[in-house]
Amino acid sequence: MIDIAVVKLGPNEGWSVRLDESTTPQEWAQLYRSLFGLPYVHVTTPGFVVLPLLDTVAALNTPESLGALILDEMKSRGIPGPVLVRDRPPRRTFLVVFDGFPDTDCLENLERNSVDIGPHRSNVILPTGFGRHTHEGRWWARPPQRDESLPLLSEVVDATRAVM
Repeated sequence: MIDIAVVKLGPNEGWSVRLDESTTPQEWAQLYRSLFGLPYVHVTTPGFVVLPLLDTVAALNTPESLGALILDEMKSRGIPGPVLVRDRPPRRTFLVVFDGFPDTDCLENLERNSVDIGPHRSNVILPTGFGRHTHEGRWWARPPQRDESLPLLSEVVDATRAVM
């Protein structure tokens, strides 16, 4: 059983989740599915919690410094969504609802700035912790929020283009 405490931080700050330190990868997968509504999250054989990029779920990957600017832009637009950070290489991953690829010119501009849209049939490794130091080497710049849907890919692309 997962021992969690969900706490409202403030009117504009969202929710904080505290978990018992003995929480297993299977319990983390269940937490991501049930509390945060991330579909199809499961545990791989080596024990990683993964979100498959299937159906309508996609990921936009950016260099760390650009990703920080994009997250600020998204917050100002009221559509922040969950954002992962990994240290090696330093990148940010924005979890999104896939609503179609941008046009070819936009895709080329994104690629020139080391921004890519995660391919379908791949996975995003999710952290088994909300702190900065997890054994996966990933942490949440902005964790998923209870009862909050993922932003559209087109919204995150628009925010990206605004700060590039």
